[in-house]
Amino acid sequence: MPSSPEKSTSSTPQSATMWPHEEAARLAERVRDYPPGRPVIFQSGFGPSGLPHLGTMSEVLRPSFVRHAFAMHLPLRPTRLIVFIDDMDGLRKVPENVPNRDAIAAHLGEPVSRIPDPFGCCPSFADHMLSLLKDFLAPVEVEYELLRSSEMYGGGAFDEGLKIILEKHREIIAIVAPTLREENRAGWSPLMPLCPRCGQIVERSVTAYHPERNAIEFTCEGGAKGRRGCGFSGEQSILGGLAKAQWKVDWALRWFTLKVDYELYGKDLTPSAQLSAPILRVMGGNPPLGFPFEMFLDEEGRKVSKSVGRGVTVEQWQRYAPVEVLKYFLLQNPRRARKLFLESIPQYVDEYLDALRAYSAAPNAEARADSPLEFVLQSGSARSFRADVTFGMITNLVPALGNSDFDLIINYLRRYDPKIESDSGTAAMVASLVACALNFYRDFIEPGKIPYAPNAAERAQLQSLADFLRANRDASAEQIEKTIYDLGRANYDKPGKIFPLMYRAILGQERGPRLGAFIRLATPARIIELIEASIARTK
Repeated sequence: MPSSPEKSTSSTPQSATMWPHEEAARLAERVRDYPPGRPVIFQSGFGPSGLPHLGTMSEVLRPSFVRHAFAMHLPLRPTRLIVFIDDMDGLRKVPENVPNRDAIAAHLGEPVSRIPDPFGCCPSFADHMLSLLKDFLAPVEVEYELLRSSEMYGGGAFDEGLKIILEKHREIIAIVAPTLREENRAGWSPLMPLCPRCGQIVERSVTAYHPERNAIEFTCEGGAKGRRGCGFSGEQSILGGLAKAQWKVDWALRWFTLKVDYELYGKDLTPSAQLSAPILRVMGGNPPLGFPFEMFLDEEGRKVSKSVGRGVTVEQWQRYAPVEVLKYFLLQNPRRARKLFLESIPQYVDEYLDALRAYSAAPNAEARADSPLEFVLQSGSARSFRADVTFGMITNLVPALGNSDFDLIINYLRRYDPKIESDSGTAAMVASLVACALNFYRDFIEPGKIPYAPNAAERAQLQSLADFLRANRDASAEQIEKTIYDLGRANYDKPGKIFPLMYRAILGQERGPRLGAFIRLATPARIIELIEASIARTK
């Protein structure tokens, strides 16, 4: 008899409209008739042909968010998150950010699991990238299992699926061939043998299929771009790691063997996913639920890429922001492309602080369970933030003070906002933010800081503000802001045009925080010093 359908429990948040909950609800419907104990399988992939970056991180964290939401819907159903390492893939291009590139280029077309480590510290190129991936994922406290393509093929785990692909190769070719350019259709095969002579993955020139003995015939005429084949011809088994499925067929093979239920993938892979689904049906499997997400873009609007070394590492992120902010960033709408580069990090920190303030103010545990922070908080995360200071304010305070003394910055902030010491969580978060702001200042602001030399008219405007601050040491932030606007009205056609001058003279940059609150934070005495130093540069 079929098992009774599982039902969502009352622990599911009532206001669960976030995308992980929407996806979890879809997934719960898919698995409702699964037999008891059958785990729900989430999969993510990593191609170890380049250094992992935050795009890689998203491919692991985002399915973990759905997995977390699914556990709230069906807490009794076991789940697994598999990170699949495609280290049987032939290296097509040498990444720009690895050493010994010429030596690695000699191995183009060979499985990355068999290419020497260019860094000289691991058994293979793939082992090095896998080690980096483990270190990369460690700070975010996500539970996952690693499976390697080389071990799955070599150990026979894929053999059943490979036999089906060999038997049904004509049907699979009929699915894929219409999607290929005309010049690539001839000789295309769903299976790529590993040449026993030169070690390349042979992408073309399979000449005969023998399902009755699990073998193919081929000629090694060429593999990856830039490397010729060795000319070997013969018959070879497809089992035990002696052949690999073509990319879209390989994806279907994973789904078939691992019984994958859910996978996120980049929007650029949508056509591949759409093609892998009918291949899986030919094999007798049921395609998983899919979720295409938008790409991350660098500061120039280009797609972040591990193959050319663009992107942000976790080590860099942790130098400039708490790791929880990274997780919160990746939780945001995956269907929208977002720019991700080092200088953009401060704005994401303040988005997280706003969410953490709301979490702190939640009246009870049930209200906190509805917060997106339930997906991103770590074992050591601050659970509260009751201060009014922002990371943007702190990153502007540091250059204004012109000092890298941690205790000095903290003392300034405490005087400005006594709520910093209201609880241990808030105090710990502020301390972390100050450390990150000091790193950001040393790495990005201080090296390019150019002291501003105002002209005669600008000197007069700056002197007016300095005179006001000297005469009104206890002026409120609102009074200071009004004084600056009045100066703007008196000297420009639009009052806001005075602010770039103030930012250049005080902070050495074109933009900055609301000046009234910031001057109160940095203290009028310090701002007077900075203004007068700027005026003095032109005398």
